[in-house]
Amino acid sequence: MKASDHILSNLLGIARRSPEAAVLRLLVELGIEAVGADEGSLLALDREKDELVFTMTAGSAASEKALLGQRVPVGKGLTGLAARTGEVQIGAPTFKDIRQRRRSGKAGGPPAVMLAAPMLIQDELIGVITAACFDPERRFTGKDASLYGKVASVAGVVVAQQRRLRLAEDLRTGRPGRKGLSGRERSQLEVIDRVTHLAHRRPDRLRQIASLLEAIEDICSPPSP
Repeated sequence: MKASDHILSNLLGIARRSPEAAVLRLLVELGIEAVGADEGSLLALDREKDELVFTMTAGSAASEKALLGQRVPVGKGLTGLAARTGEVQIGAPTFKDIRQRRRSGKAGGPPAVMLAAPMLIQDELIGVITAACFDPERRFTGKDASLYGKVASVAGVVVAQQRRLRLAEDLRTGRPGRKGLSGRERSQLEVIDRVTHLAHRRPDRLRQIASLLEAIEDICSPPSP
């Protein structure tokens, strides 16, 4: 398995050569074209290490090769700040530990300005999408930030939909998986596992189990106005 396949599968639960991966790449490509950026990347959140991992880069195959698998701590630099705050960030990159491909001329060195938008499933972070310009005279606008935030939101929907489909298939086949799931999704799956196990263990008490779940639902429901 290639490194790119491993990252996407483990952190987002998406196969590298799947339609969902193609849609994510297309979103990054459309985003950088819309804001006039040179390159754009998708970084997936590694929750265990609290780091963002470069998963794909559009605009330059050489940059994608150089960036793939590199990590940015959450909270560090512009990209890490977008992850920490859950808000789109614009500015010059301040995290200096990322190795860039070699460049020459006016656009040499690291990006002059960046835009970073968090990818969220509801309010839970799953990654960040970035846009980068290497021309020191280029600037991003508030309109660019708003547009990129929408691109990141659509990307989050793509990942969430794939997770729901995969979870449904895992439950149907009786082999529920955990890769790429958020903390909330893991808790939901654990609840499903426990209820399923209880129903299999005591099929004679299914009516009572259903009544108990209904009572719990009533307790958790908000009061009527």
